[in-house]
Amino acid sequence: MKALKILILTTLLLYIFPSIVLSEVIVHDMISVKGKKVMLTAETRGNFFTKGGETVEFYINKKIIGKTLSGGDGLAFTEFIPSYTGIYHITAKSGGDKSNGLLLSLKKDACIVFIDIEDSLFEGLFSKTPRTGSQKTIKIISGKFPVVFLQTGVFGTNTIKLWLKENKFIDSPVIPWRQGAIFDEISEKGLRIKAIIGSQSVIESAKTYKPKSFSFGETEDAEEVKDWEEIGKKLK
Repeated sequence: MKALKILILTTLLLYIFPSIVLSEVIVHDMISVKGKKVMLTAETRGNFFTKGGETVEFYINKKIIGKTLSGGDGLAFTEFIPSYTGIYHITAKSGGDKSNGLLLSLKKDACIVFIDIEDSLFEGLFSKTPRTGSQKTIKIISGKFPVVFLQTGVFGTNTIKLWLKENKFIDSPVIPWRQGAIFDEISEKGLRIKAIIGSQSVIESAKTYKPKSFSFGETEDAEEVKDWEEIGKKLK
């Protein structure tokens, strides 16, 4: 039964996002503070499950910075200290496969705008169409505040990254929401939440940090908006 569910889900994802490639190495996007050590993370996999004991090479901006073996859980790590603020391009290579990711380095106390992809960017459930004006408005917002995309639903981060690229969104990290754990983690790093655009559950999970909150539907503790242009005007 479990194998059948995996097959059905995979078939559905391939139908909706035909450019998906089942990667054997996946590098995780990250958020860090300038000058603070961060552990870059990659995951080695078979078709669907993790695979340990694989050699993984890590590159930052095309320069190799470390080589290590993935553990029994398929995870491989290497240390890195960002020396400037902005985007670093991460590449993880294992065998003949490679994966690319982003590291966003910020100053302490920087305020981040978080965007729940599936609730705020998709025109509808399982839709391939982005909401009107979302690319343009997010680009404008990113000129004022760092932007981070949140993976919250059934689509994996690699699938989301492909969709963002194909629809010409800005390059910015895609981070799993994990029921709000991401918000606790950035707070511990000395970073803050400027705003959240998303669903009721995402907004509720960050309530402790009192960010500005926007939603495209009637949502408790959030301001309802009709389109992305309205969000852009409110995030000045």
